[in-house]
Amino acid sequence: MDRRLVVSVCAAVAALAAGVAALVMNLAVLGVVAGVGALVSGLAAAALAGRLRTSQEQLTTVGADLRRSRRELDALSAVFAEETTRRSAQLTAAAPPAEKVFDEATGLLDERFFAATVHQRVAAARRQLQPVSVVLIELDGLDRANAQAREQALTVLGDIVRRTLRECDIACRLGDLLAGVVLEDTAESGAVWAAERLRGSLHGSLVGESLTVSAGIACYPSHALGAPELVAMAGQALASARSRGRDNVEVARAE
Repeated sequence: MDRRLVVSVCAAVAALAAGVAALVMNLAVLGVVAGVGALVSGLAAAALAGRLRTSQEQLTTVGADLRRSRRELDALSAVFAEETTRRSAQLTAAAPPAEKVFDEATGLLDERFFAATVHQRVAAARRQLQPVSVVLIELDGLDRANAQAREQALTVLGDIVRRTLRECDIACRLGDLLAGVVLEDTAESGAVWAAERLRGSLHGSLVGESLTVSAGIACYPSHALGAPELVAMAGQALASARSRGRDNVEVARAE
């Protein structure tokens, strides 16, 4: 409780008591005391009223400041939201189109991944002292076919390759009629088995004998010690397989 209020109340009570006593006892001194008490009570009340008015003014000022601050914050929030929207629109417009990862016709990885995959797998095989094989697979007899026939044949080939390979193996489309496969931890005999299994799956499909492939195989480290050389040896083996006619698998010659 405010001290001035206590003084005012006490002074008022004292003045009232003194006034009543002066009236009853007919004493002038008590009348003076009552007057002094009333004066003190009035001064204390006036001081209290002044402080109350000052407090009210301060509250009004604080309220106005809070409302002004709130308006400023709302304005800043609107500016930030507009700037964020503008930056997002700029980033979206400036972002390069997403690069194609998988070939649409075959479902195999895009050819850009092939060279990097061979290099990475050969490096890993060198560290772990494990073999790795590259198999190049080409559709037979479609050199003069129209684009639609080629795409349909590639779709069948891609589906069979994806169903035949292991999860650790990588297959990419290379050119119009060619696919490249990287077989992890696979020596020559395993690569031949994988190629023959793929040929068998093609023979047992709906297209049957109408769609065949030729394949060339090269293995690290028996045929080449570097990634480019390994792919080149597989290409030579594929050329040799094609020279013998359709539906053949050829293994590179050890140097």
